[in-house]
Amino acid sequence: MALLRKQIYLDAERDRQIKKLARTTELSEAEHIRRAIALYVEDMKDVDGPGHPLLRLIGICDSPRGPKDAAVNHDTYLYGRKR
Repeated sequence: MALLRKQIYLDAERDRQIKKLARTTELSEAEHIRRAIALYVEDMKDVDGPGHPLLRLIGICDSPRGPKDAAVNHDTYLYGRKR
């Protein structure tokens, strides 16, 4: 797998933390950053995808038969229950 060079900026505290983590685990700072990005991307994979619950709200009030209470009971329409 070819790796592409990226440049990032970290505040002093994050820089200190990543350096300490690299020392204690004997993994490079870059490897920790790659792993963190992989976890973040996995966690965010449905944000713009069809599985995101907010996308199911699009257009539900456009129909005369659509719910009139979507603004108040949006959790019910998003998650199937009140939160």
